[in-house]
Amino acid sequence: MAAVEQQTDGVDRRALTEYLTVIEDIGRVRGCDGQYLAVSESGSEYLVDARLMTCECPDHRFRDRECKHIKRVAFATGARPVPPIVDQEDVAGELGEHVSGEPRWA
Repeated sequence: MAAVEQQTDGVDRRALTEYLTVIEDIGRVRGCDGQYLAVSESGSEYLVDARLMTCECPDHRFRDRECKHIKRVAFATGARPVPPIVDQEDVAGELGEHVSGEPRWA
């Protein structure tokens, strides 16, 4: 468990507890698998490319780090296990509902 704790940070927590909807269909419409639309509670939308680990949001573009949108896509699709820093009932929104993968719980 110590290795998981070392790999988690505040962005992981925000990715899981802030309301974010991940929609996979955006990639299929454009003919590109691995692209997702991350929609926040405020209605902001950002294109996330899970293959390249990129996002259109300012946090990723200007700070050159994995933003909450990239992390939410990884958690929703099961590409990355949900760390034990957040209880399953504390996860905001429907994690993994609009993607073909399944969330994995650590």
